[in-house]
Parts: sequence; C-alpha cells; structure tokens
Amino acid sequence: MKIVKCIIPLIFIVTLILSTNKRETDTIPKITLKGKVITNLIEGEKYEEPGYSASDKKDGDITNKVKIEGTVNYNKEGIYELVYSVSNSKREKANAYRFVKVSRQNLTYKDSYDKIDNTSRGWWSGNKFDHQRPPGGADINELKKYDAYFLGKDDKTIYLTFDEGSYETYLDKVVEVLDKNDVKGTFFLCKNYIEKNPDLIKKMSLNHSIGNHTFHHENMPSLATKENFEKFLSEIKETEKAYYNITKKDMDKVYRDPRGEWSFRDLQIIKDLGYKTFFYSANYDDFSKVLSKEEALNEMLKRYHNGAIYLIHPNNRGNYEALESFITEMKKQGYKFDLVKNIS
Repeated sequence: MKIVKCIIPLIFIVTLILSTNKRETDTIPKITLKGKVITNLIEGEKYEEPGYSASDKKDGDITNKVKIEGTVNYNKEGIYELVYSVSNSKREKANAYRFVKVSRQNLTYKDSYDKIDNTSRGWWSGNKFDHQRPPGGADINELKKYDAYFLGKDDKTIYLTFDEGSYETYLDKVVEVLDKNDVKGTFFLCKNYIEKNPDLIKKMSLNHSIGNHTFHHENMPSLATKENFEKFLSEIKETEKAYYNITKKDMDKVYRDPRGEWSFRDLQIIKDLGYKTFFYSANYDDFSKVLSKEEALNEMLKRYHNGAIYLIHPNNRGNYEALESFITEMKKQGYKFDLVKNIS
C-alpha cells in the first residue's frame, strides 16, 4: 500500500498528472486511464477501478500487460497513489498515475434521529424448549425496517454466533472445532480482542465471518445522541480499522449490540453505517457461571429450531467441549449451518 503521508494540495496533484501525461506522449507505449484521475471517496465507500487501456505503435493493444501498484484502504482517511505501468517488446516503459482521496465518514447526527425511540431495551429470545420458532424481543417486521434480525428463514438452518470481548477465552479451540467439522461461524468481536490476537484473526478471516461488537463494549443507546454521536461512530469505526490493519480485508457489515442492550434509534444509526444487526433466538446463561460439557450440550439441544441464531460465549469451557457433539447431532437431524450475513 502506498499512501501519501501528507495532505497534498490539489494543485500539486494536478500539476503532477499533467507532467505525467506529457511524459507519456514522449514514450512509445501509452496508458490511457478511464474515469477520473483524482477520485474522492467517503471513508467506508469502496473504490472500484474505472479501467484503463494501453497501446504501442508496434505491439498494438497491450492493455493486458499493465501492472498496478498500490492499494486503497477505504476505511482509513488519506490520499492513496495508484501507479499503472506497462512495457512494450523493446522494454520501453510508460507510467500513469491515479490518486484516490478517502475522506472521513460524513455521517452526521440527523434531526430525524430525535424522533426515533432511544429507550434502552434488553433482548430476550423467548425460546421455550419446544423447538418452535420463538417470538423474540421485538416484532420481526418492525426489526426488518432497521435491517435487524433474530431469526433466519423457516428451514433447517442453524446460525452459530459467538460474542467475545477482551477476556480469557477458548475462542481458538472453538475455531478448531468448527474447521474440523466444516462449519462456518460468525464472531462478534471487540477491538481489543482483535488487536491482541492477530494470528488467530487472520486464520478466522479465511473461513468465518467476523462482525462488529464495538470498541469498548458499552451501552450503545447511551451514545446514540447528538452530544455523544462522535463517540458512537468511533466505537464502530475503530473496530473496523483494527480488523483491516490485521487482515487487509473489510469487516463484514454485521453487528451485535453489547450486552444485548439496544434501542430503535441505535438500530437506525447502525443501518445508516451500512450494517445489519443480529440478535439471537437461542441463548442460555453461559456468561455468569461455568458449565460442564454435559450441561452446555443439554442447553444447546433444548433450544434448536428452524432458522435458530445461537448466541454462545467462547469463554465458557463447557461450550467449546460440547460444540462438536451439538454439531454432529444437528447434522444427523438434517440441519445445516450458515452465516448470519446470508440472512435477509
């Protein structure tokens, strides 16, 4: 990645491009950039290559020989340089340059947010151990308006999700069990955990989905106000950046509120940031007491149902020890496993 480490005046960039274009006409190969040579993006907005072509008086069309150096981190503010180069059969070379400016996320607090209920609620699943789809803590259709879900479709699919903060955990063991059984899981992680476990995060990013669980694991409705809005945004954006810095990939736009504390205003802001929120329809007390393998497996088996989204805490040893047995039993019963990002 090549990022210009200072804010370059626009006139300087234009001058550089003009001089580059002049040099191109003095060489035999020629690169023509499509679209704008100075592109402006908002932080989080993906860069899409507009395209290019290359030709040579002798070799003709040599577009397929063009190489591009440099990448754009659209989750980090800055000016990024992309260098296009091509050589003809005589090894004569031409370069062209494109600059991409990524500006800070421009989401600002909207007056319309004040009209949305910001009462902090606790989520409950309503699961009654009868293997029927539970009612959940809010109306399904109302939640969909905010791109929020607590159930998948009414078919034999289970979604395993894991919430983690920054404490000691068996998360690495959980990943081993999932990989061994060819099951993909969704992990809602906080910034501190991501930063402290770079090797594990890289491994997880290959097969699993990593979602946003905020920076500090705070009550997000309390930050969904005009006065605290920058803090709200920071909780999300800093976690995204930590993930990108380690994996060079974008975090999946899936989110879970810390501690199951949420508000409708909180959901709307998260939606405006491009995320879907995922609650859960199957959970049990695995965060305040230690469970044995047998206890954890019993809790898991009592709660399965079509489209179930499980909330599991990897810091409980019993959960990880019971996980493989649970997966095996569910497969015997004809269930498959999927990622919540595929729910719509």
